[in-house]
Amino acid sequence: MNATRRTSLVALLAIIPLAVMTGCSTSTPGTANPAAGSASPATASVSPSPTAPDNVTMTPPPAESTTTPPSAPEPSPQDPAPNGTAAQPTDLNGEVYGFIRGVDVARSELTLDKVDWFWGADAEHACAVDSVPDEAHLDGWCSVYYFRNVNPRLRVVSVSPNAAITTLEGTTPVSGDLQALADRTGTPGGEYHPYRIIVTDGAIVEITQIYQP
Repeated sequence: MNATRRTSLVALLAIIPLAVMTGCSTSTPGTANPAAGSASPATASVSPSPTAPDNVTMTPPPAESTTTPPSAPEPSPQDPAPNGTAAQPTDLNGEVYGFIRGVDVARSELTLDKVDWFWGADAEHACAVDSVPDEAHLDGWCSVYYFRNVNPRLRVVSVSPNAAITTLEGTTPVSGDLQALADRTGTPGGEYHPYRIIVTDGAIVEITQIYQP
């Protein structure tokens, strides 16, 4: 082997180890670098989203109502009268006696001066209690009938539209209506005619003029 060929062989042998070392330090394309990778799934902190069971429907709570409940209507003292006006409250009930001082046909009302009325033996007893003198016992007064009127109070009482109204022509009973009663009351001395009155459920259902000698 000549000197030139020996020199070339030595140079080749020196280059081979250097090439091997260079190739081992170069990253191969497509290979992941473990040092640059993300955290392991076992150590990652992930909060699972809550899910409802498949057979349950998630319904939002009902909104709070802001509507104020309506106030209950206040009761009236009496039910409305059949003619549309409010019936007058009254303490009267059943059989009542008195004098009619006025009639309001439009409102189906009358103004009554109530009295305490007595018949027969009760009239005699009441006259004795009141010390009515014997000379005043005339035309059935104290023997047939008697009344006391010691209270000046006047009452306004509603009249039923179906009230039975009977007045007198002399001694003859005559059926009429509230207008006829108003006409009779408005005549001279008409407010001094006594009447028997029936009150039911706060309204007058019967009016009968009493014969007075």
